[in-house]
Amino acid sequence: MNISIPQLLWHGNTEMELSFPATWSVSLCSMKGGSRPPLAGEEIAAAFASPIGTETLEELARGKGQVAILFDDLARPTPVSQLVPCVIEAIERAGVPDSRVRLIAALGAHGAHTAADFRKKLGDEVLERFPVYNHNPFASCTYLGTTSQGTPVSVNSEVMGCDLKIGIGCITPHIFTGFGGGGKIILPGVSSMETMTHNHGLLVKAHPECMGLGRIEGNAVRRDIDEACRMAGLDFKIDAIVNLKGEITGLFAGDPILEHQAGVELAKEVYATVPAKDMDVVIVNAYGKSNE
Repeated sequence: MNISIPQLLWHGNTEMELSFPATWSVSLCSMKGGSRPPLAGEEIAAAFASPIGTETLEELARGKGQVAILFDDLARPTPVSQLVPCVIEAIERAGVPDSRVRLIAALGAHGAHTAADFRKKLGDEVLERFPVYNHNPFASCTYLGTTSQGTPVSVNSEVMGCDLKIGIGCITPHIFTGFGGGGKIILPGVSSMETMTHNHGLLVKAHPECMGLGRIEGNAVRRDIDEACRMAGLDFKIDAIVNLKGEITGLFAGDPILEHQAGVELAKEVYATVPAKDMDVVIVNAYGKSNE
């Protein structure tokens, strides 16, 4: 029996064929939305035209001096190159020149990206047109205060020097924040190591009930992230939901907290996976995070 699974998302996005003995009982446990069709261009544009809980990006950009566009790294499947043109077009329509725009990889504590990595995420044109930076969690972060749960919040100073802050990412299940996306582009994305250590370390240990994919309701770690996001002043967030090919099948844009809450409702359906029971062998695919 042969089964194909996706592999090498950022390195060809191909499939691997696995062969099993004919005498084995084999079950393929795919997420329910694995084969959802990708959104068309007009559907992506519609999400930008009708943002959740805020003005359009063009309206937010009018009169702004400096703009930071944050994007997630290769540990996430977001096809940022499909979304960043919509962001740039909105900024252009608002009259913001290229010289006031920079892009920052929200790495958290992940490894720094090379130019080749940036090209995979952003495409050639964006990389050649705008300055693109890696976040450094060990230096150049601005202290903003402490959350109600005691997390000292320090955020990338380049980001905090801008008066319009935009994030591009995706919503996928997460082991202790319920789902990724939303304010995670700020914490851990562009936060200091001290900030991450408290939120991802001490706070997680203090709230073991948060552990488990999809546990979003009443999640103290997620609440802390949302609070830090508000402190940093993230103005607009775009979050994709993807299929097993890494294609955008759902898109939510607008207020970072409200759009995330709306997106999570779809994510619960799309990423739900019914496990097989009483199996002797389990093969797990790390498709989206081979760089880790």
